[in-house]
Amino acid sequence: MSPQYRKGVERERKLVNEARARGLISFRSAASKSPIDVITIDIDKKEIELIQSKVGMSEVSKRHLEEKFIKLNGVYIVRFKCL
Repeated sequence: MSPQYRKGVERERKLVNEARARGLISFRSAASKSPIDVITIDIDKKEIELIQSKVGMSEVSKRHLEEKFIKLNGVYIVRFKCL
């Protein structure tokens, strides 16, 4: 595991643990190639956050990434299923 990858995993785990400490449902999408590393769900506020966690990325690059995936923002119909 490279040092950069390790830092990324540590940061993702920290984000998940902080969200859980605030009472949110939170998990990480380990080794995913998607734009989403961490998902947090606030049941009371009915909010879901999709987080891309980047270590060492400039603010300009972060804004560019946010603009690239801006279509993920919006209102969704969400259903829970147990299969």
